[in-house]
Amino acid sequence: MRKGKKTYWTQIKDFYKRFGVAAIFSFAIVLLLLSYIIPDGNNLESEVRTLESNIHKRQQILHNYVQKAFSIPINEWLELDDFPDDMVIYRYNEDTLQSWVNQFPITNDETDALNLWYRINHLTSKSQYNTPLAYLSDQEQYVNLGSAWYLVKVYSMNRVKIISALLIKTDYLSDNSILVNRINPELGIKRKLILTPVSYDDGYVVSGIVGDPLFTVVGDVTAGYNPYANILRWMAIIMVGIGLYVYMLSRRNLKAYLFFVLGITILWGVAYRLGISLRYVSPLFSPNIYADSGVFSSFGAFLINNIYVFLFVLGLYKFRKKIITVAIKSKRTVKGILFLLFSVIVVGICIYIHFVFRSLIFNSNVALELFRLQELNIYSVLSYLSFGLLFASLLLMLQFLVPLFTKYRRNTWYTSKFIFYFTFIISLYTLVEVSVLGKEKESSRVKVWTNKLSVERDIGLELQLRSVESKLINDQIFGAMLSLPEGGPNLVRNRLEETYLAGISQKYQVTVTLCKPNDMLLDSKWQQMIDCNEYFNNLIANGVPLHDGSRFFFLNTSKGRVSYLGVMSYMTTNGPIQMDSRFTKDVVGYPALLFNYKTSDNVSMPKEYSYGKYLDGRLVVYRGKYNYPYLINQDTYDKGFSETRTQDGYLHFINVSSADNIIIISRPMRTFYVYVVSFSYLMLFYSAILFLTVRMRRWGRTSLKRNFSRNSFRRSITVLIIVSLVITLLCLCFGSVWFCMNFYKESNRVQMEEKLQTIQSTLSDICKYADDYTQVNTSSVIQAMERIANNTQADINLFDPYGKLMRSTQPELFDRYLLSSRMNAQAYKQIVLENKNSFFNNEILGKLSYYSLYAPIFNAEGKLLAIANIPYFSKDEGFTEDASAIVAAIVNIYILLLILAIFGGSTLANQIAKPIAEISRKMRYIDVVKKAEHINYESNNELGDLVRSYNNMVDDLEASTRKLAQSEREQAWSEMARQIAHEIKNPLTPMSLKIQHLVRMKNMGVEGWEDKFESAAKSILEQINILSNTASEFSSFAKFYYEETVEMNLAEVINEQKVFFDTRENIRIIYDYCHKNCIVYARKGQIIRVLVNLISNAIQALEESGMGYIRILLKEQEDSYLVSIEDNGPGVKKEDEQKLFKPNFTTKSSGTGLGLAICRNIIEQSGGKIFYSKSDLGGANFSFTLPKNK
Repeated sequence: MRKGKKTYWTQIKDFYKRFGVAAIFSFAIVLLLLSYIIPDGNNLESEVRTLESNIHKRQQILHNYVQKAFSIPINEWLELDDFPDDMVIYRYNEDTLQSWVNQFPITNDETDALNLWYRINHLTSKSQYNTPLAYLSDQEQYVNLGSAWYLVKVYSMNRVKIISALLIKTDYLSDNSILVNRINPELGIKRKLILTPVSYDDGYVVSGIVGDPLFTVVGDVTAGYNPYANILRWMAIIMVGIGLYVYMLSRRNLKAYLFFVLGITILWGVAYRLGISLRYVSPLFSPNIYADSGVFSSFGAFLINNIYVFLFVLGLYKFRKKIITVAIKSKRTVKGILFLLFSVIVVGICIYIHFVFRSLIFNSNVALELFRLQELNIYSVLSYLSFGLLFASLLLMLQFLVPLFTKYRRNTWYTSKFIFYFTFIISLYTLVEVSVLGKEKESSRVKVWTNKLSVERDIGLELQLRSVESKLINDQIFGAMLSLPEGGPNLVRNRLEETYLAGISQKYQVTVTLCKPNDMLLDSKWQQMIDCNEYFNNLIANGVPLHDGSRFFFLNTSKGRVSYLGVMSYMTTNGPIQMDSRFTKDVVGYPALLFNYKTSDNVSMPKEYSYGKYLDGRLVVYRGKYNYPYLINQDTYDKGFSETRTQDGYLHFINVSSADNIIIISRPMRTFYVYVVSFSYLMLFYSAILFLTVRMRRWGRTSLKRNFSRNSFRRSITVLIIVSLVITLLCLCFGSVWFCMNFYKESNRVQMEEKLQTIQSTLSDICKYADDYTQVNTSSVIQAMERIANNTQADINLFDPYGKLMRSTQPELFDRYLLSSRMNAQAYKQIVLENKNSFFNNEILGKLSYYSLYAPIFNAEGKLLAIANIPYFSKDEGFTEDASAIVAAIVNIYILLLILAIFGGSTLANQIAKPIAEISRKMRYIDVVKKAEHINYESNNELGDLVRSYNNMVDDLEASTRKLAQSEREQAWSEMARQIAHEIKNPLTPMSLKIQHLVRMKNMGVEGWEDKFESAAKSILEQINILSNTASEFSSFAKFYYEETVEMNLAEVINEQKVFFDTRENIRIIYDYCHKNCIVYARKGQIIRVLVNLISNAIQALEESGMGYIRILLKEQEDSYLVSIEDNGPGVKKEDEQKLFKPNFTTKSSGTGLGLAICRNIIEQSGGKIFYSKSDLGGANFSFTLPKNK
């Protein structure tokens, strides 16, 4: 079977050599043609039909749950096992919500339309204008409910009504990494389809399970983009590149290399143009990731350029032998020119590497700092992979230059030691480059931040105020609110925030003042009463209008806060609206995380940065963890931008824009450990790339096969120990990371529970005299919630006993329909129905998973008044940073331990396997005529027993060898005596008869007997020569067992015989050897006998034909040397090949038939083999092997 398998692979190899390049190019052409004829796999009509089919399947599942909900008694809480997250069920009992499973992101889930009286009494409630569930029917409807679109249907049975809904798509006001607008993934649609209410004019209508039209798919945001076609084109480009490379390898000449360079240059242009066509649909080629000038227009172009450089150098490296041969044979001037040329290429690669580093750092948002684990992404990995290819190119070119040095012509830099040093240098270079250039980029960025901070205006808010100004003037509800006897300004502020300036309270403290004629106002600065209108008129006089005729003014208070004032007149009443930016510490919660809000200073900084703003040497605004001094000496800072470091471990960027305006931005300095972590990662990464690309050609050939064969005991032990250690360390590493992260999360959970207990006890104390939940929603409770939220840095939601939201410190979440005003159903069940004192739940908002804590609020009589809720995801950044640091530390420690374990395991395996390997080696080279050596191993373990058994075996073998040698000698002498007797008997008989015949002729006096004497004498002499040759052969055989083995240079021995025999003009002897030092351990005289015999046979074969030539080859094999003696004579007949090495067989008329038999005996006794084959020259080829001297 092995023979057949070998033949099969040989056929594949032959096919590859003959047709490989053509097959690769043909495949590339097929891929390219398919890319233009293949239809769009995401055909819109087909996609719509798939969407409709999947909707019907989900509708059927939802319908089954509805039927199950009807089967549960109305007085029991509704629980449905394994209910999908993309479905919602609200169950009503006579229009009162009794149970719910999942929630709609709406503020009002009433099913009755609100009457006029309710609306008048709840003017400040936004929910009164939005009662979407009141207008649903029993037909399938595609309805927008808050921040999502649902397929809704109402079921009714007696007094029970169930509203069921299937999520179709999300529709957030913001679209970011957390709030992603997309079609429900459960519907199995990957394309970004555009869904609109039903329209029959354009698009495809999707109908429900009963046939009612739901919505229309009018197109695709990626219309005209065929992803399958582009994948095929990229595959075609890759295949063409592989084909070019294979073609160059098969030729390895200048023409092939130039063709390769031309081909990859064309491929580079094609790939670059294809990338440009994808800039709107592929982030890889979008300028949003990276953009520089020229051919570095996108991150994809950046990668294509780096790959092109690598392929160019790789092709040049594969062509190096031709260039080096020319350089060696050429004059010194040519060699110097070539060395200078390729040195310029090396320098060019170094300059290019520096350029791409600088370009990527300054013109992209790709994170390259390896200690920022939470910021690394796929683009970071691709960047370092491309850098690895460039450094590999540099290594190839350095190796290219080595043969151009005469002194180091035969040396190589592909050693483990050099690659380690090279990896160390490029890792250090990468670390320095990223750190220095990153610091330069950081300084430029921070300078921009300080310039922004020095300007006390909010352009975003000004644009927003200008857009709503006319609406505010014409909103008569404001006038009605201001005319109320009490609470008018608060009503105006609530309506302003909820209707016109959503989320403004997160950035600004809004104050609404009612100014009627002759109203007085307390001036907080001078502590005296002044006219209200006069006070605001003075502010306006010093303010700057947002535009001509604007009612809003920018107030330059020089207090570090951004302040705006707007004056709205309704009838005889003025309603000044003043907005002062909050200090950052006053803004809590998670809206910034959800909406990517900037602070009121219009600067978005990473969390590690802090800043302080000083006016006249006094701190007026600050943010972050750094503790800035309240007062500073302005004279200590020079005007302009500067940097300084302090002993508390912080780096400060200082911008003095004027004598009275100083901005300081600070961050912690990077410790030495941070750079050690980054350096260790770079060493591992680059080592993997360089060792895999450079050393792979050695691994798997001779050394690996020799040291670690498939059935090697050493290999098994090494693999077992290393795998065991690696698995153990990996388990410990992951276990440590898991434990640390869970410990961190548990600590945060405990902290949140403590905050919840504080909130619970505080609110319970405030509400202890309330009779029901309607008395909880008071100003004192609201103020207490705000105060607790600021003190605990936690957001608070307050639900009534029926699970309905009453108040929140972050109302914008509900106003923007990100969260439902109905609390989590499982939490409601645990707190209200099962009377739990607290409940800890994992909830999801968009793609953000967070923890939510619930606790009941009771009055003094133990009556449930409300349910407090704390959503916990405000400190996730700190957790990520701390967790990243922990993970980095643990990973580095275990990587070091892993490396030590691998080396230690390999060393231990070698120690265990060394005695066994030594036994194997010595048994492999045991010579029956030479005493085998003992193995020294003193340990008293199983290996020691094995070694002692081996040594005993060696002693027994020596004794047996002596006996066997004696027996063989006796048998050989007996056989030789028989052969000699036979050989002597054959010529003696005719000699005796001839002499007897001459004697008779002489005695009888026969005339002419003297003449016949001369002929007889000649015949007798020929027979005597035969006897002499036989005696010589016998003498050689007899000497074999008595000649000592010696160390000899086989190349020199063969050369001596070549010189001795190369004396004939008609026969030429050619000698070719692998190298001059071919040391073997054998009986020198007997080896010379073999050479003499084989060369003599070749000469005799050629003398019959008149002329010819003999070729002697000496080749090095893995464990032996091969000697071949060939000629262009007639050769050996096919039928005689099997008899060549048998005694008494000869093809010569005067031969004894012992020569080749004795040669085989000598070679086999020397540990080699001798064999015959047909020569390429046309004649005979006798070859033999001798083992190397170990």
